[in-house]
Amino acid sequence: MLNPLLYSAAAVASLLLVLTGTALQSTSDVSFQDQTTSTDTASVVTITYVKKPWYAWRTLIIRKFKESIPQYAAIPGLLQKNYHLSENHKTFGGIYLWKNKADAKAWFTPVWFERVRKTYGAEGRVDYYKIVRSREIAQSETSGHYWSVLQFDKTISFTNAPGLVRVTDIKNDTQYGTVTLWQTKEAAEKFFSQRHAGTLLYFDTPVLINNLK
Repeated sequence: MLNPLLYSAAAVASLLLVLTGTALQSTSDVSFQDQTTSTDTASVVTITYVKKPWYAWRTLIIRKFKESIPQYAAIPGLLQKNYHLSENHKTFGGIYLWKNKADAKAWFTPVWFERVRKTYGAEGRVDYYKIVRSREIAQSETSGHYWSVLQFDKTISFTNAPGLVRVTDIKNDTQYGTVTLWQTKEAAEKFFSQRHAGTLLYFDTPVLINNLK
């Protein structure tokens, strides 16, 4: 049987290859038109989910997130990324904002899925959503206590939302919703608890990338 410490070191090192986000350091509005002529030319959001090794504690994962920023910032067509951990910290991944679906598909190839499966012993998951509109509300830094929220099934106004950093309206074949980024989890929970918000999924979001600045 492999020494668990050696196995841990090898698997943690591989995080750089499959970490799966957005640095919001500009206060200017960012708007993406809903492009209907071709699904491959429409701006999209992808959300990835990868099984987190039990021994990979949060501080280590955050360090690996930060170390991988140059690699991900250089990906063609990647505009922004939120590195995330699921609320229960059983998975990690990213919320990616892409220039178009073709660029996203060029990154999430069968090779990516095979690498994730071999490294973590479980299939990785990538969900695609078409961007209707995306806008930045407040300035932010590369790292912080941010949380992202995926919301479906209800139309929500974000005109009075203290702590909101960014909101992206999204849709797929069956649903319409939003992906939002907040300064803290408390700010997000307070906002959504006061509204009939529909289905909510929270993500611990400690590291951000922004290629739009």
